[in-house]
Amino acid sequence: MRSILRFLPLLALAGAPLAHADEQPCADGVVAAVASWAGIHGKLVSWTEDGGLIAAASCKAMPGSAGTTIAAIAFDTKHEGPGSQDGSKEQVVALVAGGKVLAADRSTIEEDASTEVGSYRIDTAPYRLSPEVRAFGVVFSSSARGASCPDADASSELTLWIREGDRLRAVFGSNLDGWAQIEGTSCMPRSGSVSESAHMTIAVEKTTSHGFADLSLTAHVTRTQDSDGDFKQTGTRTVRTMLHYDGKSYGSDMFRDFWYPASLRH
Repeated sequence: MRSILRFLPLLALAGAPLAHADEQPCADGVVAAVASWAGIHGKLVSWTEDGGLIAAASCKAMPGSAGTTIAAIAFDTKHEGPGSQDGSKEQVVALVAGGKVLAADRSTIEEDASTEVGSYRIDTAPYRLSPEVRAFGVVFSSSARGASCPDADASSELTLWIREGDRLRAVFGSNLDGWAQIEGTSCMPRSGSVSESAHMTIAVEKTTSHGFADLSLTAHVTRTQDSDGDFKQTGTRTVRTMLHYDGKSYGSDMFRDFWYPASLRH
């Protein structure tokens, strides 16, 4: 995805809860409630089963809100199956309690060579944006193979959501992992080629803008050099940038390059 997570009659379901690789399973009742809210009809089982609609699903309890579950579900309503590359999936991010959807957002994930539905992970870190507002995160991971000879790449796309009545609104988006070729090329590796990889972390700051806390985004960067096929770490550094709420969002950029070295930013 290159934007914010773009962002049935109730059926009696049998079997184990739906889950993904990060082991954040969704109870059958939660999946059914989300599908009903979205007007999606069909078999609420994995798309690996005949006629199954669920391409990916992840659920986790909402801290500080007893009985409320955060759900992120991608529905394969066109029955395209995994690996379609040019398909589309219906995504719903929702808060569910007592078998009902309290608030939600529905959007379409447009798939291409770089974006295919892989998995979700719910992030319930304490994103306290104001005394009254706590955000939660949804991390989307693509299963697409991507370009064959990239100069840079990004993955693990995090979107922060807040509740406004019966709707959810995305206020921030960023990749959490990135990679860039510094010297040499990824297609023709040679001894001495250099690359950097970064993992981003987020902190809620004490300063505020337009009523919401500022956010700091820190890239933890590792530099690696190819020495005749033996890849060795040659250095680490951190790069930090501040993000300010403008009254609507902190901005959404799923390919952040603030940590790139100056030689790549001309």
